Amino acid sequence: MASHQTHMAASDPFAYLVSIERKGRSLGGQLPIQDELRGAWKGVLFRLHGESLLAPMEQVAEIVTPPSFTRIPGVRPWALGMANMRGNLLPMMDLHGFVFGENLEFDPRRQRLLVMNHQGVYAGLLVETVLGMKHYWREERLDQIPEVDSRLQPYLAGACRRGDEHLAVFSPWKLVDDERFMNISA
Repeated sequence: MASHQTHMAASDPFAYLVSIERKGRSLGGQLPIQDELRGAWKGVLFRLHGESLLAPMEQVAEIVTPPSFTRIPGVRPWALGMANMRGNLLPMMDLHGFVFGENLEFDPRRQRLLVMNHQGVYAGLLVETVLGMKHYWREERLDQIPEVDSRLQPYLAGACRRGDEHLAVFSPWKLVDDERFMNISA
């Protein structure tokens, strides 16, 4: 069979690629289509102020270990400074400091940056830790938000519930709508 495939690939590469694609489709089943129809939703599970929260995957460009950064004078305490991320300047913001008024003690071994890029705002949000990714179905998404610190409310966009687990969804993009977050001058 291998020699037949080699001969087919050499004599008609396009037909060979079509046969590989057909075989892949037959072996792949319909799971991606079923997921799409059922409404799969993915979120990043992270901790902030002792709360477990979800951030929508489409609002998190990447998750990185906090790099070294340079402080900038004359800015709010939660505007930590600027970091170099692969040649791009990345403003680093302490999300805990912004929301709760007290910065986290910087510990890059366990803390992470949720990097967002929305409406021209490119920033890394420092969080206590990232616990992983969670997947939910459309029917597990709710408007009813669990009881969380009221200072988080302006940045919440619903919740996800599965069994006893009921987690609020934190929207990094809602920060862009908050003029306090956009004005880092002290």
